[in-house]
Amino acid sequence: MRFLILNRLPLSGLRFPDWLGPAHEAVLLTDAAALSSDPGERAAQLAGYAHVEVVQNYHFNPLVELRALTLHAGSPFDRVIALSEFDLLRAARLRGLFGVPGQDVRSATAFRDKVRMKELLRASDIPVADHAPAASFADVHRFVEEQGYPVVVKPRRGGGSVGVHVLENPQDLRDLLEACPELGTDDGAQLMCERYVKHELFHVDGIFVNGEAKLMWPSSQGDSSCLDIIAGLSLHSALLDPDDPLLDPLLDLTRRALTALPMPDSFLFHAEVFRTPDGELFFNEVASRMGGGLIDRMVTLGFGITMPEVLVRSLADNEPAPVPPLPLTSAGLSLFPPRAGTLVRIPEDCPVPGVVSYQRHAEPGTVLVAAQASVEKIGAVLATGSSRAEVEATLAAAGRWFEESTRITAGDATGEETG
Repeated sequence: MRFLILNRLPLSGLRFPDWLGPAHEAVLLTDAAALSSDPGERAAQLAGYAHVEVVQNYHFNPLVELRALTLHAGSPFDRVIALSEFDLLRAARLRGLFGVPGQDVRSATAFRDKVRMKELLRASDIPVADHAPAASFADVHRFVEEQGYPVVVKPRRGGGSVGVHVLENPQDLRDLLEACPELGTDDGAQLMCERYVKHELFHVDGIFVNGEAKLMWPSSQGDSSCLDIIAGLSLHSALLDPDDPLLDPLLDLTRRALTALPMPDSFLFHAEVFRTPDGELFFNEVASRMGGGLIDRMVTLGFGITMPEVLVRSLADNEPAPVPPLPLTSAGLSLFPPRAGTLVRIPEDCPVPGVVSYQRHAEPGTVLVAAQASVEKIGAVLATGSSRAEVEATLAAAGRWFEESTRITAGDATGEETG
């Protein structure tokens, strides 16, 4: 078979030609930003493809689809693979043009458009927070009048918490209107309002192959949230223990939610569930792709498999490694976000026991701006242990170590210290 791969993710670790095997052709259309700047590493990332095209300005560029259709006319594709949130609808449209199987536009829209998703979930009695589309100021005003503060306003087809606003008072509403001028246009904004739910956030990550769940496992972000990164606070997550009393309720709610949506036969998913202080579970949303922010690597540590590899090998009828029914070890992650200022000092190595991987993503002297997305980081750790409690203790120790070992100053490197 001939596979078209649409890619905007870092290609390090994504070995599509190896996973597909020599019996299949892999054609790559990739964002230039996904490639290493090192010539040797870049050559290794692009090895094994039958054809490669590196695209500048890849994001939301319709010329990518035109080029894909031109390539298909020359030698037809049998499948289209896309792993990024922002390529799901593009890939679905191309499958429709090519007449090939896989996630179609109806399914991709249900997973991408949060208003459509929650309509389907509520119709199947899945508990979700009160919500409404918000195309204009009047829509937001009406929702606030009905629900009261606080209210969350976010893009219907967003990702990574980009563009999410929590409105707690009239000044926050004014700030939203200044940030989103489309709320005052005739075409309107592609936003939605949602009642804010105080919560602990759980995410459930998994793989379906030919309609069968090969992996489905929850993790908890504890006292951190996706918006913490944007506020300059660290975000952490850890796999639940097999004997956690919340395991079965979280899995059951996720299964019910997925069944309420037009699922593709084979796909990765990342779902979010809120647990309120009184123990009630609300389903937040689900995406038909793997979680970002090192979640895939945390799952790899816990289960000994690589999520995209299991999916791609399955699509090519190459037997992937078996997925164990329970984690082989407990695992977790912490992301340390940038704060506005100049990075004066950042550690090179992490001495905290239990940390199996530490990466720094900025160098001293870098002028930082506050994070705009929930996956932005200047440092990150992955940890393993015998239990969730042990992993969370390691992550807490790593967080304290990183804060003590990192120095960010306001303005230039001679300015005042801010962290």
